Amino acid sequence: MSEHEKNIKEEKTDASQGMSRRAKRRIVSVASVCIVLIGVILLNVIASVLTGRYAGMTADITSNGSFKISDESASLAQNVKKDVKITFLTDKANYESYDTYCKQATSIAEQLSQFSGGKIQVEYTDLLKNPNLENEYKSENLSVTDVLVTCGEKYNRLKSDDMFNFDLYGDYQYITSSKAESAIDTAIVKVTSDTETKIAILTDNTEDSYSTLEAMLAANNYTLVPISIETQDIPSDAATVIAYAPTKDYSEKAIEKLRTFLINDEKYDRGLIFIAYRYEVECPNITGLLLEYGMKLEDGLAFETSTSSMMSSGDAYRNIAANFNSTKPYMKNYTDNDLPVLVSMSRAVTLANEKITEPLLMYSSESGICPYSATDDWVWQDYITGNVIVTAQGASGGDNGISRLIFSGSTEMWNSLLTQSGFTNKKYILNILNDINHREDNGVYLSDKVITKYDLSTVSSNTKVVTSVILYAVLPVLILGAGLCVFIVRRRK
Repeated sequence: MSEHEKNIKEEKTDASQGMSRRAKRRIVSVASVCIVLIGVILLNVIASVLTGRYAGMTADITSNGSFKISDESASLAQNVKKDVKITFLTDKANYESYDTYCKQATSIAEQLSQFSGGKIQVEYTDLLKNPNLENEYKSENLSVTDVLVTCGEKYNRLKSDDMFNFDLYGDYQYITSSKAESAIDTAIVKVTSDTETKIAILTDNTEDSYSTLEAMLAANNYTLVPISIETQDIPSDAATVIAYAPTKDYSEKAIEKLRTFLINDEKYDRGLIFIAYRYEVECPNITGLLLEYGMKLEDGLAFETSTSSMMSSGDAYRNIAANFNSTKPYMKNYTDNDLPVLVSMSRAVTLANEKITEPLLMYSSESGICPYSATDDWVWQDYITGNVIVTAQGASGGDNGISRLIFSGSTEMWNSLLTQSGFTNKKYILNILNDINHREDNGVYLSDKVITKYDLSTVSSNTKVVTSVILYAVLPVLILGAGLCVFIVRRRK
């Protein structure tokens, strides 16, 4: 073979090998892309399965975690002992399409299911395609926007206005905020609880609202029954009466009803909670009943001078962190990390008979009582007595049982301050009521929780920073780095 023919043959061989190398590169490139795509798909499938099965594997990037259930709700779900079903009366996509608030509601329900370990199930049933469901609840006139929470034969229907707050713009009704979490929590408590406890609240001569207290009690399966002690009898199935901030004295007849209620035909085992009005009231009849239970009502408002106890800077009367009695009654389920009870504008009592009376909440050793008669030039140092008692209880009874009269000097402690984040007013109050009513609840203390559109749409500042860094720095660097590596490898080949 001539030299020219050899060269031509070698060129053909090189060309065929070059084509083979190019083909291999194409095959490797296509295979790499396929592997990456398959990996991404598998990662998404695995993530979907895990987030659907295990609580806590999803991320809520809203500023205050509006799509994430609270610790109270998680504890409620973990302590559910009966099988519960949460049923949305349309398919999930359709329900969530109504509003972002509806998506938050389904997220809450599904997280409750995850935390319950299977005790709480969530399902989506199209009411329009399931006439049997409508027949089963004929008296309810169900709507596709309703949610049913059921346990055995017990159920609780949640209508749209139970789940959300609405407003009108002309003829158009729109959702302004969500209360879905507290609504679903309350429904779960109601259908799983064996009893619903009644508490009578006296409406005579009261000016202060107790709406927040009422909502908190309803969320924990208590029914608050308003009565006039002057004209009505105390319900026979109520073991607790709340006398809420009377601005005038009760009549002798009314006081006798309360006294008879506490004695309970010598069976006792009753509770009367007297919540004092913040301003001066001439009330000899109420004062006499308190004295029978070892408490003397003081003339004036309690004040605090210890800065460590004052939650509002410079305010000696409002938002005071109270100290617990050293024997710690009504402190079930408290931990070392729990904050104290918050008290505001409180009247004070002293103990007239320590054999039957004990303090429950006190201010610090630097506290005192400002008399109602004090003038503008009064000197607060002259009135410091220390350890002013703002909540106390007295007892009566015997071998058959004990009745308790609990005095609280602060209406705010029982109403507006219930919503103060971190402080334990609702836990402490429910511990008192659960103890009086012999309720062994699961240690969950629920209150109304309202979520606004701002809460649902606003991303936290930390999340914004992290997301920006990933999108504008990390990913571009990774892509450029990967491209540079491929370029260098190909150049070397």
